[in-house]
Amino acid sequence: MIKISGLQYRIESRQILEDIDVEIGDGEFTAIIGPNGAGKSTLLKLLLGLLDMQQGSITIDNLPHSKWLKNNSFGYLPQHEGIDRSFPATALDLAMMGLAGSVPPLTRFSKQDRIKGMAALEQTGVKHLAGQMIGRLSGGEFQRVLLARAIVSNSRYIVLDEPEANLDLPSVRSFFQVLKSLNESGCTIITVSHDLHTLSDYCSFLICLNRRLHCHNHTELIDSEMIHKTFGDSMRIIEKSY
Repeated sequence: MIKISGLQYRIESRQILEDIDVEIGDGEFTAIIGPNGAGKSTLLKLLLGLLDMQQGSITIDNLPHSKWLKNNSFGYLPQHEGIDRSFPATALDLAMMGLAGSVPPLTRFSKQDRIKGMAALEQTGVKHLAGQMIGRLSGGEFQRVLLARAIVSNSRYIVLDEPEANLDLPSVRSFFQVLKSLNESGCTIITVSHDLHTLSDYCSFLICLNRRLHCHNHTELIDSEMIHKTFGDSMRIIEKSY
């Protein structure tokens, strides 16, 4: 379980997050929605330990956030990847990069690491592409390989920042189905997204964020009317044609 209490975050005079209190239970498929600039990515980065805490607390599995991070990690798929697709690496090479933190410097990946990488590619449905160069992968295939990199360490928590960006509709649904399978196998999923239509088919817990936590819900995902009541004109629901 993840528990966030009294979380505040500022950049100079600008309040980014204010009075955030929320619990994400084990096994939830959680979606975080909100307009641009609402603090969604900042919240993820604080959770991941990529930003220093200013005020408030986060506990994970009943441990203080900083203590948990010393011995555990999140599977993470960021919004923007700075990977050169022309780099001569295979899908398996990229998946195994998720193990880099556990391998001593200047040490090659072991046979066991390759087995873990192949298992992660199998979980994300792209094991058959293990030997394919990353530059030849489609957008959807590449995103699945990045997901394999995120899960190869077997973390129980997977965090994603707008994973559907730059994917067409079939690829988005296919990708979210993989996430749903991982969720059903015991992973807690936390994803930032703008695609309410896809989220309504897969997510179990919705967090609405616009600097403050406006609502969160364990039952049905809220509809566009509720979004407008919560955020006013600062957020518009877009029917994506992909």
